[in-house]
Amino acid sequence: MKRKHILWLHIAFWLLLTANDLWRSLSAGVFDSHNAQPVTQSLFVKYLVIELVYHVIPIVCFYSAYLLVAPRLTTRKNYIKAVLLFLLTFVMVVAYRYVMEYRFFLPVFGFDNYNGRVWSVWQFSTNILLYYFPSYFLYGLMYFFITEWYKAKNRRRELEKEKAAAELTFLRSQLNPHFLFNSINDIYSLTYQRSDEAPAALLKLSDILRYMLREGRDDTMPLQSEVKYLEDVIELQRISTKGMACINFTIEGYVGMQPIATLLLIAFVENAFKHGVLTDAANPVKINLQATDEKLDFRVHNKKNRDQKDKTPGIGLNNVRRRLELMYPGRHTLAIDQQGEFYSVNLELNLL
Repeated sequence: MKRKHILWLHIAFWLLLTANDLWRSLSAGVFDSHNAQPVTQSLFVKYLVIELVYHVIPIVCFYSAYLLVAPRLTTRKNYIKAVLLFLLTFVMVVAYRYVMEYRFFLPVFGFDNYNGRVWSVWQFSTNILLYYFPSYFLYGLMYFFITEWYKAKNRRRELEKEKAAAELTFLRSQLNPHFLFNSINDIYSLTYQRSDEAPAALLKLSDILRYMLREGRDDTMPLQSEVKYLEDVIELQRISTKGMACINFTIEGYVGMQPIATLLLIAFVENAFKHGVLTDAANPVKINLQATDEKLDFRVHNKKNRDQKDKTPGIGLNNVRRRLELMYPGRHTLAIDQQGEFYSVNLELNLL
């Protein structure tokens, strides 16, 4: 459902709730049950204003819980902020109700909700804490977690579709005759020459195929597995260019069991191989990965190949962007610079 539709549903709900309470007040004489008055235009306006002012309290309670407190309850390090926001909301509601009843309703409308009694701050606080917070504040919390559950469910559904499309496109890209035949021929040449590199090259091709077809089917994999996969692809690329490929792959920080979306980083490397210059020693393909327990910074820089003839489709950056939106919402930054003769990609991920 679109945001504007949800907004109108919220507005309609609060208007209906206000209208219902206004109707109850007018028909039952809630404000002056012992001396019921005929419903005149001025009395209607009076009741309407009073109801609107009172309904600010449940609205504030609901949206404070939904927009401020609940999102911070999802991570432990924000629990203190959630408690402080809860207390701030409570103090604001108590102060608002006191000001409205004793500085607005009483002098302007002559409306006394307590029949001459003056409530203390403790009475105000107790009434609000027992009446509004167990209902509207709790409703806000429930609404947040229910909507988040639905959003997560929809994201998983979309992610499955995107991942399936990515897998199919990736297999078409990598398991095409050009890639397989060149790799096999290169390995055959190494074998024919009795090169010591032949067994290692064959093993790398085997590892690549196994990872793509079996291990690559999972949504996430340990970062060290993805890095090993990248290293195998890069090494096979060097073999396919008879050792002429100029590729600098550097790793900094800690690469371990941090989970990362499967077959995510290869899209940028594949793009550099397909559309970049690989044999220019003065402008090598630069691939840099920096990682900690919580964050990853991945950069690819290459010179554009103006004579590039390989039209085999890759995963595509649109697919990668969509996967990032689904798997790392609000936890990633993707910057692409393709001005001039160079192409640069910088991906920053919050892995937790």
